[in-house]
Amino acid sequence: MSPSLFVRGASIWTGDERKPRAEALWVEDGVFQAVGGEAYVESLCPKGARRVDAGGGLVVPGMTDAHIHLTAYCKQSLYLDLSGVRSLEGLLETLSKYIEKERGCRWIRAVNYNETTWDRPVSLTGELIDSVGRGRPVLLSRYDGHVHVANGRAMEETALRESFDPNVERDADGRPTGVLREGAASSILTRIEDEYESGERIRELLADGCRRLASWGITAVHACDAPSYGLPEDIAALQDLREAGELPLRVISYHDAFPNLNFRSFLGDDHICYGGLKIFLDGSLGGHSAALREGYSDQPSVRGQLCHSDRELMEMLAEAQARKIQVQMHMIGDASIDQAIRVSKELLERTGKAPAYPLRFNHVIVSHPEQLDAMKSLGVVVDLQPIQAFTDREMAPERLGKKRMEGTYPFRRLYDAGLLVTGSSDAPIEHPNPWLGIWAAVCGTDEQGRPLRESKMDEVLTLEEALALYTRNPYRALRWNGGFGTIAEGAPADFAILEENPFEMDVQRLKKLRVKETYLAGTKTY
Repeated sequence: MSPSLFVRGASIWTGDERKPRAEALWVEDGVFQAVGGEAYVESLCPKGARRVDAGGGLVVPGMTDAHIHLTAYCKQSLYLDLSGVRSLEGLLETLSKYIEKERGCRWIRAVNYNETTWDRPVSLTGELIDSVGRGRPVLLSRYDGHVHVANGRAMEETALRESFDPNVERDADGRPTGVLREGAASSILTRIEDEYESGERIRELLADGCRRLASWGITAVHACDAPSYGLPEDIAALQDLREAGELPLRVISYHDAFPNLNFRSFLGDDHICYGGLKIFLDGSLGGHSAALREGYSDQPSVRGQLCHSDRELMEMLAEAQARKIQVQMHMIGDASIDQAIRVSKELLERTGKAPAYPLRFNHVIVSHPEQLDAMKSLGVVVDLQPIQAFTDREMAPERLGKKRMEGTYPFRRLYDAGLLVTGSSDAPIEHPNPWLGIWAAVCGTDEQGRPLRESKMDEVLTLEEALALYTRNPYRALRWNGGFGTIAEGAPADFAILEENPFEMDVQRLKKLRVKETYLAGTKTY
């Protein structure tokens, strides 16, 4: 159990609507025992309690990233990072130098390229990277994770040249280009993982990554990595870390397949547990694979693609409902949102009852007012990544055009519609520091005063609304009781002490806010 702890000298934002502000708190046995005025709390606190002076910084509930690819984020350092590349020439030079030096593994993987940020955007193909491969198989992964590019050797060794998968792109003559969308690169990724990702190495990377998350005040994650039950969310590695006292986070794990055994969501405990099923309905805007009602503005003949038929989606949702398993659905484009609403309504009509746990709509980037009304009627949760309004500010208008941009990143409208909204990063797609997301949610402009989105609507949130996205709301999405995500008497003592008070700062400085200390169940993790 954690030691007795008395925190004073603070302004506390509790996240508890009944008592939103306080001056001090007392923690015993991992639980908030008293929260309120400093004199009141001190009168109850044991004399031997460890005292912490917050130094005037704000104390907030521990942050939750409600949609993160935890192991993918932690494994990024295994591979060549192309995020700083700004041209095709720069990519080829960087890749060539890396291949020349890399002798430990035969397969080569590079991650995080983003051609939309290049000086001259170029559509990558396998042929373009053949010249620097030196006879070794190479895979480049776009930053969104929905598009990969394989060179000729990689295509040959995995027989993808002969594949009938429609996500293996072919040119006008029917020859594969090396561009692999959605799950088409899975056979290559498996070969690479077998070579690079030993169990001990994964444990080390998870430990390092989780410590970084704790340094930003994060005490819980909803992790959405696993393509099959128990793999490679690396549950065993997480358990090892916990047993060693090295896991500073609560991990709720979502998987891309149903568990083989007949158990429900949240099997485990409040530190590591099974969350539910993750379903991809479409792809990404950057990769032209998000499903749209109308063609892309920069490629009018392309509308993206749905990953499943309505029948397939219905079968998965019906099984999840029967087994009391929560479902998350990835949807970027308005056509995928249409499908999610359409099938969810049909399931409700068939069964006559709502799921045991609310359906979670991930991303919801391109939307329309009637869709928000439908989501409200279904009682769904919307998992937002506010920072994407900033990172997509140049790419999205090209893909969607000005009119459709008015319906993107609808932070304010989602709140005003009465939906439960959570905040997240989608890391490694975006940086996992929650203060970047809070900044994007409340500010609406970059440092130069330019809007983060091309919209006529004012979509910014208040700071308190944005804080709720990352604290109490993710636990309400799980329907967990007990005060999780708040600083309230009887609640688990997950909290962070900030170096400054964000309520007293210029909003542009929010993204630079630093965390002084982080606590999980009363134990200091950072």
